[in-house]
Amino acid sequence: MSLRVQKPGMFTTIQDLGRPGQGRWGVSPSGAMDPLALTLANLLVGNPAGAAALEVTALGPELLFEREATFALTGAELRATLDGAPVATRQAHRARAGQVLRFGARAHGARAYLAVAGGLGASAQSFLGSAATDVEAHLGGLGGRPLRAGDVLALAPQPPFQPRSVHAGWERWYQPPDVVRFIPEPGARLPAEALERFEAARFRISPRSNRMGYRLEGPALPTETGGLQLSEPVAPGTIQLPPDGQPIVLMADRQTTGGYPRLGHVLRADVPKLAQRWLGDPVGFRAVTLEEARQALRDLQAWLEQAVA
Repeated sequence: MSLRVQKPGMFTTIQDLGRPGQGRWGVSPSGAMDPLALTLANLLVGNPAGAAALEVTALGPELLFEREATFALTGAELRATLDGAPVATRQAHRARAGQVLRFGARAHGARAYLAVAGGLGASAQSFLGSAATDVEAHLGGLGGRPLRAGDVLALAPQPPFQPRSVHAGWERWYQPPDVVRFIPEPGARLPAEALERFEAARFRISPRSNRMGYRLEGPALPTETGGLQLSEPVAPGTIQLPPDGQPIVLMADRQTTGGYPRLGHVLRADVPKLAQRWLGDPVGFRAVTLEEARQALRDLQAWLEQAVA
């Protein structure tokens, strides 16, 4: 018995925590755009933190539970209902066989995560140890593509229901929503004022953004003529400045190397916040030190250890 896709939504994919450490083969890490939300969803249903789940982008799917199952939703608020009854986010629920999960209008955020007890990796193609879908490379998930109507996701045997929920305080990792911290690039090959103007400016998430990168629209920043350099390894959160002066923040499906000059790197603890910004949303950036970045990550990891009960 399974989870049947009656409507696929705008862009719904199977994601886990990706395949990091494969850059030497030119393989993107992929995985959840918001790893924190994915982790919380899995913990709510008793899964390992990185189990495969659905990443639902903005306009959600319609899913039929063909068997009783425990599930949880985290991340963006997409006004989900189960047979018409509202489904609260950040807590575990039990669906009966025959019930239908639907998503409504987006209230806030960009991506919701649906985890089911036992994970959703049984129907996915694993590559380098991950079921994460990389649409650009046609890897993982369901043939490297988003869900389609008629897809069937196998469900594992369901354990007894445990009424878990996320403790208060999760909001801190997404607040303030329009300010993202970053570590400036040491020795950046850019005019000195580029970094100052980047931190002072306000941008909007461009409609040309996707899982590979968020393009930012705002005042053009100064860059060198023909500002290309030798390609270097890049990471999720690397902030590049192409010749048009409009920054790009690399995200989950990023390439493994890049030649544009770099302004810096978004904190790993702030990647979830940025991933939940939707097209047209405002965003600004605040420089912090490497030690502040490390402390932010330690704080996040410590909070996660007691976030769900």
